[in-house]
Amino acid sequence: MSIQRAAAPDRTEPFFAPWLGWVALGEFVGFLIPMAAESLVIAADLPDLPGAGLLVVAGLGEGAVLGTAMAWRFSRRIPSLNRRRFIVFTAVAAALAWAVGMLPVVTAAVWIDWSMPLTVAVGLVLGFVLLASIGVGQWLELRRHVPHAWIWVLATAAAWCVGLGAFFMIAPPLWNEGQPLILVLVIGALGAAAMAVAMAAVTGWAAVRLVRRVLPASMAPRG
Repeated sequence: MSIQRAAAPDRTEPFFAPWLGWVALGEFVGFLIPMAAESLVIAADLPDLPGAGLLVVAGLGEGAVLGTAMAWRFSRRIPSLNRRRFIVFTAVAAALAWAVGMLPVVTAAVWIDWSMPLTVAVGLVLGFVLLASIGVGQWLELRRHVPHAWIWVLATAAAWCVGLGAFFMIAPPLWNEGQPLILVLVIGALGAAAMAVAMAAVTGWAAVRLVRRVLPASMAPRG
């Protein structure tokens, strides 16, 4: 009687370059959802709270697209990865990141009179939560397949720090009051492309090292 073995992932297949391309594309396409939401906020002149709520919902879409791209590439080396869980966790974490990012806007009347040390301290905490949220969400699934998967949280936080830095270096300096909405969106898309590539490069570097330590039980495809 023959025993049929589960096919192991092909480790000769390139990993970094496909990750860079697909994850950058996933983040760029995903970011178009919040961009579209922001254009609606501007066009409809929505108040801060409804506008922030719309962006948080749009963040779910961004996270779902990004999570789909990352889950697909991870599953090439982690066949037993639960893609659905990974995508859902990424989407929820992205919405949380947007909620944290919008919090200073909708609570400006509360913190405007705070002392500088308190403002800085709270800002640092919120910044850490924003940068680490997606990594923590994805860690919830990765920890089942890779030892010391918490390193991914640090790597993704660094990746988003670099990616957001690239965005803010490009888009805000080019934005000016009174510009046509289409020009605002084009500039935003340019910044988003830089952010996506930078984030994908850093996470790709980390992912290459992460998948080298996949647990043997996770090498078999999910049944």
